[in-house]
Amino acid sequence: MGVPRIIRRAEAVKKEDKRPSRVTPGIAKPSKKKARADKLRALAGAFTADQDAPMDVATQLDALEVKYEVHEIIGQGKEGVAVYRCTLRSSGQNFAVKRVPKPQPGQTSHSAEQPTVEALRNNSHLVSTCEVLDGANTMDYVMELHSGGDLFEWIATRGAVSEDRARAIFAGVLAGINQVHAANYIHRDLKLENILLTTPDPTAPEHVRLADFEFCTSSPALGPVGSIGYAAPETLGNLPYTTAVDVWAGGVCLYAMLAASAPFDCPESAAATARRILSAQPGMPFEEACWEHISPAAKDLVNGMLHPDPEQRMDLASAMAHPWLSGATEVQTSSLSKKPQRPKFSLRCTWHGREKRWGQGMKGPAVDGEVPTAMLMDEEDYPLVQCPLEWGPSNMTDSTPRGRANSM
Repeated sequence: MGVPRIIRRAEAVKKEDKRPSRVTPGIAKPSKKKARADKLRALAGAFTADQDAPMDVATQLDALEVKYEVHEIIGQGKEGVAVYRCTLRSSGQNFAVKRVPKPQPGQTSHSAEQPTVEALRNNSHLVSTCEVLDGANTMDYVMELHSGGDLFEWIATRGAVSEDRARAIFAGVLAGINQVHAANYIHRDLKLENILLTTPDPTAPEHVRLADFEFCTSSPALGPVGSIGYAAPETLGNLPYTTAVDVWAGGVCLYAMLAASAPFDCPESAAATARRILSAQPGMPFEEACWEHISPAAKDLVNGMLHPDPEQRMDLASAMAHPWLSGATEVQTSSLSKKPQRPKFSLRCTWHGREKRWGQGMKGPAVDGEVPTAMLMDEEDYPLVQCPLEWGPSNMTDSTPRGRANSM
């Protein structure tokens, strides 16, 4: 039976200690115990690095894939953000996972979406995030999956949305915006791509979910973010803006739903699109042929939401209460511009009881002996036209007033 290896090592160490050492003059040789300790520490450190590091990386890299099976890509965002379909391994239930790259050294960081996601939980018209997983290179947001895809793809595949269907979908869009605003946030990236449908055949507000809360922030906000085609004029400057920017973006979405085209997009460049937005005037031209078949009520709602002045733009509550959403096909000319309308009648033609003739009356209410009547004033210099004498009041004394006016 051979000598155990550990004993042979101990004997070798004793012999090594008894052997005279050759030390170069002037250089102190470290003790063997210290040298062995240093080697053990170095070896222990190397072992830890070799074992622990791969375990951490594997844990982080596989945090999503350990729990979910990741499938095909179903959406592509900016700066490497991608959305995949995934399946929960334990149940087979389908979800969507948004993988947001972590910034590398020298890169701009993505907004921290997790606090916003937590604040917007349990809202019926907002995409629900089930859990957030912290990977080595990405933050992974596991969300509910909606079979209808996004509204941009729906329109790209099927064309413009019929007015009845658009009414139902847009009611859901406005409800989602309202839930974001109720949580004291501005969405700032509302667009067709971020409007998800729970079914391929959406016919009700309940079939709509808003997604992508990366740029959500409290009001007031500053700086251009999101997609230029949906940007309100005030976001392109250096002044603070409010939740009114979401109303503008909603108006762009409604326009695109009804016309299958973008109201301000210029294919040449983003700068050209920005110039077109900044030069927008109240009242859309509605030049496309499709608008001939769109109801005045729908056009009125679009115009109210796309007013370039945020102070005169329709607010969200007014948009949600608009007659078009209740199925009205006709509405009066919009008063949402908040500008006083010019009165239809501005001069008064009065009957002079004493002189028994019509003439121009005085300003203010009629006095005894005068019967006020109205006169059209479409031009500033409209000439005074006297009413025929036979239109004069009958059986009327000089002191008898008459309350009903005769309009021309």
